[in-house]
Amino acid sequence: MGSKGEHHEPACMVAHNMINTLSAIIGQCDLMKEKIGKDTEAAMRLATVHNLAQSAVKQLTEHQRELAAESRELARQ
Repeated sequence: MGSKGEHHEPACMVAHNMINTLSAIIGQCDLMKEKIGKDTEAAMRLATVHNLAQSAVKQLTEHQRELAAESRELARQ
């Protein structure tokens, strides 16, 4: 970690923005889940959207970690 005044810059702004969008989708799924019956077809489809969004967030987060590691390695050279 850097100094307190240092601002964090994501390794990939596209991935960062997509994670933010997917997080909003996940949040909306959570809110809708409260409004529909648990054992309905809509609930199953909503769960699928929620799970796909979470999976995409995990993949993008890993991509950002890899890019940050490569960037640090290049900076050392």
